[in-house]
Amino acid sequence: RATMTAGGVDDAEVAAAHRESIEAEKAVVDALRKDGTFERVRKALIARCVADGGVRAKVAESVDASEALRQRGAAGAKFDELVDRLREEVEKDVMGAFADKAWELMTDERGEVGAMIAEAVEKRLGGR
Repeated sequence: RATMTAGGVDDAEVAAAHRESIEAEKAVVDALRKDGTFERVRKALIARCVADGGVRAKVAESVDASEALRQRGAAGAKFDELVDRLREEVEKDVMGAFADKAWELMTDERGEVGAMIAEAVEKRLGGR
């Protein structure tokens, strides 16, 4: 027995279309993983984020404002301990800046990384 939505659409048809869409997405993602697109995008993202002045400025700002480096005895602390304390202190802000830049790069289809993603997905979808 078919159940209809308020708009007169069969629930089973909607569910089937949704499942088909999810399977298509999984197939595209799997193909992009296998053909090396994910690795190329990852490398491009890292290179662009590291080169970005805003991300670099956030790192410098976070290190300059570090309490771990200003604490009494910091100069005599073991290097590894000081690095660990600094990482704990600045990681969230620095990773946030990095993630924001990465998202910006991925969603800008006119930019190198966004275009790379859009073209790869379009190629996969067009090949079905």
